[in-house]
Amino acid sequence: PIAVGRILYKSIKDKDYRLNLSQRFGIYKINPSKKKVIWFHAVSLGEVIASEKIVNKLLENAEVILTVTTPTGLRHARKIYEDRLKICYAPWDSLAFMNRTIHSFKPSAIVIFETEIWPSMVHCSFKKDIPIILCNGRMSQRSFKSYARFKALVKTTLQRFSFIFVQSENQAKRFFELGANIEQLKIASSVKFDSHQLNEEFSNRDHEVEKNKVLLFASTHRGEDERLIKIYKNLKPMIANLRLVIVPRHPERHIEIEQILTKEGVNHSSQNNSKLEFEDNEVIVINAIGILAKLYAKADAAFIGGSMLGDTGGHNIIEPAASGCPFIVGEYMYNFTDILESFLIRDACIQASSDKEIELSLKSILTDNDQHGKINALEVVKENKGSSDSQARKILSFLN
Repeated sequence: PIAVGRILYKSIKDKDYRLNLSQRFGIYKINPSKKKVIWFHAVSLGEVIASEKIVNKLLENAEVILTVTTPTGLRHARKIYEDRLKICYAPWDSLAFMNRTIHSFKPSAIVIFETEIWPSMVHCSFKKDIPIILCNGRMSQRSFKSYARFKALVKTTLQRFSFIFVQSENQAKRFFELGANIEQLKIASSVKFDSHQLNEEFSNRDHEVEKNKVLLFASTHRGEDERLIKIYKNLKPMIANLRLVIVPRHPERHIEIEQILTKEGVNHSSQNNSKLEFEDNEVIVINAIGILAKLYAKADAAFIGGSMLGDTGGHNIIEPAASGCPFIVGEYMYNFTDILESFLIRDACIQASSDKEIELSLKSILTDNDQHGKINALEVVKENKGSSDSQARKILSFLN
């Protein structure tokens, strides 16, 4: 009842939470497949985007059933894959629902992407002798501390995985300390480095953008926009032709951001594409998903949201790097600690711990061409590509 109540509450803001509610109970209509089936779980939008290349690799040799938890993940998965695979909501993690799902899917292997360690799912697959692989695994320090309180249960769960790919040596240590066997673990970097095409020449900049300096606030959360808009207003008198693009993490928030801009007396408009037609407006608020890469390629500098507040832990920084956009992050990046470190040690991005530091760093990038070039992080992305291929090969080996 509590889980159903949460879904109904969330559906107030996104009615698609109510779609296919029976799937949350493990009830599916799945046609039998002649090929071997891989059940691939990617919890939400970010995981759906990041796992695209590895899922496409798996589709070359198997049928894939992709499960997600959120409507944004479901909608984007349908946009990416259309009818090339079955896309469903994942069941809640109970033994009865998981057994029912496995009976419907009949998977030859189960793949969990990144952070979801579900005891019932792992237990059911283990009992049915179905290989289960943690792909692109990561565990923040905060998650590690939480799991450590239930170390006996977590140890049993981890040791039932057939294989665990992790993104870094630090991640491997955390999994090992919680009970994973060393032979289960392999450091494979992050598939997110494979998720984005490199844009080395800013080829997507158009005439409207060329005549302006474009600042991008990406993946912002409630509580960040007011502070960032004030930073923009402080920068505006110092930088000629400065224009701002705001992309909220959740597109439905564009209305409240526009209300903040109106209150601040800032001319603005809303768009659902990447054309950046400022006209007489100085700010554009984006009410769409899936176009950030194009926007990064047009921006002169970016701040990555979700990093000013302690309850989010940051967002993907590989995307701006691959797009050739100099970027800054805030103090709270605990969900991307190792990836961030790979950029910081190369002096390839800036981490700022206060609003004033963010303002000064953005000013430096937007006014100093040498600084602009110095923070180009394309090389870091190039050096870490290839993880999707190696992980896909290992997953497919479990089908034989």
